[in-house]
Amino acid sequence: MRLNKRNNTKKFNKIILFAIMFIGLGFAAISATLGITSIAKIGHITFDVHFENVEVKEGSMEATSPASINASDNTQINFSLHLTTPGEFYEFETDIVNNGTLDAYLSSIELLGLDENTKKYLKVTYRYSNGGKIRINDLLKSGETERIKVKVDFLYDITLDDLPTEETSLDFILNMIYTQDNGTGVERDKAEVVVDILGQEMIAYIDNLKSKYISSETGVNFARASSDTNGKGLYLRAGTENDKYPIYYFRGGDDQDGDEIEDYLNNHVLFGGFCWKIVRTTELGGTKIIYDGLPDANNQCNTGVGIQIGISAFNKDARTLADVGYMYGTRYEYTSWDDIAYVYGSDVSYIDGEYTLNGITENADTIGNIKTKHYTCKSTTDIKCDKVYYIYSFYEDKVYAIPLIDGKKLENILDESFANENNSEIKNVIDNWFKNNLLSQEDKLEDAVWCNDRSISSGGYLKDSDLTTLKEGNTYLGGYEARGLHHSATSNPGLKNADACSNKNDRFTKNDTTNGNGALTYPVGLLTADEAIVAGRGDSNYKNISYLSWDSRYFTLSPFSVAYTGDVSRVIFNQRYFGQYIITGVSGNAGVRPSIVLKKGIVATSGDGSSEHPYVVE
Repeated sequence: MRLNKRNNTKKFNKIILFAIMFIGLGFAAISATLGITSIAKIGHITFDVHFENVEVKEGSMEATSPASINASDNTQINFSLHLTTPGEFYEFETDIVNNGTLDAYLSSIELLGLDENTKKYLKVTYRYSNGGKIRINDLLKSGETERIKVKVDFLYDITLDDLPTEETSLDFILNMIYTQDNGTGVERDKAEVVVDILGQEMIAYIDNLKSKYISSETGVNFARASSDTNGKGLYLRAGTENDKYPIYYFRGGDDQDGDEIEDYLNNHVLFGGFCWKIVRTTELGGTKIIYDGLPDANNQCNTGVGIQIGISAFNKDARTLADVGYMYGTRYEYTSWDDIAYVYGSDVSYIDGEYTLNGITENADTIGNIKTKHYTCKSTTDIKCDKVYYIYSFYEDKVYAIPLIDGKKLENILDESFANENNSEIKNVIDNWFKNNLLSQEDKLEDAVWCNDRSISSGGYLKDSDLTTLKEGNTYLGGYEARGLHHSATSNPGLKNADACSNKNDRFTKNDTTNGNGALTYPVGLLTADEAIVAGRGDSNYKNISYLSWDSRYFTLSPFSVAYTGDVSRVIFNQRYFGQYIITGVSGNAGVRPSIVLKKGIVATSGDGSSEHPYVVE
């Protein structure tokens, strides 16, 4: 709680708020048996809209009188609360059931008993259970049920001046009037939800359902361009809707002529003296934003003024598996040869300074004989040696391998390559920029997970794989096949940490060692390829490019592959050209656009999210 200058805590401790809430259903109905003699018979007609199944949400304060259904026709819910601690809440869900023979619609809804002074410290919200907004004219057909949730918040961010000076009793009523439908009722969009981002109420849609800008019954097709029929606006990621903090993301953004970005997304933010764009929310309820340049003299965020903080290679080297890391460890250099007439083994043992090949294939004269054998002493006869070679790919009758000594095996290559000991080039650039520009704002930032997915989905670094499955000898990383990065019609981007980053070692955090690796210096990173995918792609007519579009290329945090030559690749944006995701070597230069996460509870004090009036976070 934020106290005013008087800091009158004694006065505050005496305040007890007593709240009584009544929720009622009223209706206009026909309830009679009608008949017309000798011509026809109209059967029994009923109008029955009522409450069922009240359930209080876990974490709610203890009520002096818990929410329960009253009245003989089950059209009333009452509960009583003693509110003593700012930040506490009471929330419950209940069904509204149409058990009659007539369709009904919501003809009126009003919240009574809360004046402007009361609203400074008390907030009452009501939604459908999926977060959808309850609206006048919502249709409730005969036999249907809608589940709603009601929440009372004793607000935390208040001053003593906001509160009454003595014990106060509050009576407030939520009235919902249902009326027999005569064509007025409108079926609500059940994909619609309401979300609070930066303290702003926004409309979102569940992305696996048909809705306003999604024509498919199965939702967004992430392998296709964002459009009026394939998603634009704010979306709830399906599969997270029942999480404590569901994940929401923005999608789309082009104005159909390829020149400017529309503002219907309303995701522009001014924070720390820089412009940003909201990308999504996180599993901890924070708001992830990406650097979007400098504001103009009027504090407007017109994209294009310093869109990136600079140019950098991702890493200065590009010949080893380690070079795909945002941080990295040991660099194991490869070697290659043409002569294949050696003895090969599927595994090795190491005793007293000497390797011994196991599961051997002798005198291999064709690559086909060694496709599933991964170690050799590079000898036609010896199966023992003090240096062994682990083979990870073949290409054009050439063998590519990594020399190992001192008992090292494949497992050591992976573990030591992916050890988070050294900063990549791009991490140094981002850290220095953050230290010089945003260090004073760090207390407002979430210690978020930044996913550098180095999992291997296929290729020669898998000891038990059949090397015949290799694609031109490459080792493919998580960003490629696991989610169909740039071409697959089954692309399914992961936004939850467990989906996007299966290995904890690849989840970069600053202090959080429960969800991440705790290896960062500052809470800042880069977007992933998955986040770029959900933001939207471009189509073949240069249309519907996402709000992340820009002429210059810039890096994501997602590695793509390690080529047979040892060159490593990463995903970068070049969205002005079809909005697709280009693959480039780590040692090539591209733009740097850092990303940060504003903590849950950080709110915008002004603005509407447009480029002319960005949300201002102070």
